[in-house]
Amino acid sequence: MVNLKQKNSLQTLPVTEEPKNHHSDFEVTVALANTHIEKDNWEEAYPYLKTAVSMNPAYSQGYNHLGIFYVRKKKYTEAIDNFKKALQADFSLTEAHYNLAVLHMERKEYTMALSHFKEVVVANPDDHETYYLMGLCCIHNNMENEAESFLSESHRLKAESIPPAISLCKLLMKKNNFTKAKNILLHILMNNPSLPEVTLLLGIIYKIQKKYTRSMHYLRKTLLEDKNNIEAYNLLGECCVESGMDKQAETFFAMAIKLDNSYLEAFYNLGNLYYTQEKYGDAISTLEEFVKNKEASDSINSLWSETTPMDDEKIVPLYNLLGHCYKMAKNPAKSRTLWEKSLAIQPQQQDIKDALAVLPQPLHKRVSLVID
Repeated sequence: MVNLKQKNSLQTLPVTEEPKNHHSDFEVTVALANTHIEKDNWEEAYPYLKTAVSMNPAYSQGYNHLGIFYVRKKKYTEAIDNFKKALQADFSLTEAHYNLAVLHMERKEYTMALSHFKEVVVANPDDHETYYLMGLCCIHNNMENEAESFLSESHRLKAESIPPAISLCKLLMKKNNFTKAKNILLHILMNNPSLPEVTLLLGIIYKIQKKYTRSMHYLRKTLLEDKNNIEAYNLLGECCVESGMDKQAETFFAMAIKLDNSYLEAFYNLGNLYYTQEKYGDAISTLEEFVKNKEASDSINSLWSETTPMDDEKIVPLYNLLGHCYKMAKNPAKSRTLWEKSLAIQPQQQDIKDALAVLPQPLHKRVSLVID
């Protein structure tokens, strides 16, 4: 959760043990509340805030601060109610719009968050942070064009801010605008040479552009800063395969698997490497290891309702490859089992149907009748 207090300006009035007579009770109550808030003593501020809004129902900042108090207590319904009361009292209170938007965003209510973020940027057109958050909301809502506009504006307003730039580049890459993304990333790297997320994205772009040597340069830089980056190891392996460096590729795929024994892409890549090398036994043992891990993981996940098993469609290529490995290893029965599993997930695979059709038919056991 974004620290809601960051966007709030507290206008604290001086407080003495015996307030001067010309201060009204309301002004003193507000001053006491703000003094506690400045010291981050929200529990002590709470009764003064409640008193202040009861004395003056139009005190919008009081409702806003009550909303922050309830967020900190994780009482989100009460927080939303108070932020809304703040806006009913003063719709131009941008702090309340911002706080309500952040709360909606935290609750994955992105459309509602956007409506309040828009009020913030209308009042503060140079607020690069809010444009960034609007971009993230649009990404979650699959509004890619709007997301690009908001992220671009955030980047324009503060080019040195890393999170909006990286989010923008990821979106540009998704839309196949690799040139623009690459230019932004290279600019970031000029001033921040040790950002593994930036070098990883550059490695991905150069790999997509089939500039494998350049890609490996940035992927290695990624690993210098983040030695446990499994994606970088896997991508390095893929670059090595494309460059005819099979031995190095094997090492990188194996390292990715060592770091994460549930990383499907690395298992598939290593198994496929062995398959192309006609090392069918090695391919089978590698791919079967993943299947065994997956089955064990799915069994554990089924015990917990909040966990989600891997999307079955992602494992289809691995089942298909393993089936081909068993076929080359002269074990058509295993091939049949795996390809039937694959077709049960994706029935419209004509190539697998054709491969299955040419396998020898399984032999049925002869039934003998023994008469005593």
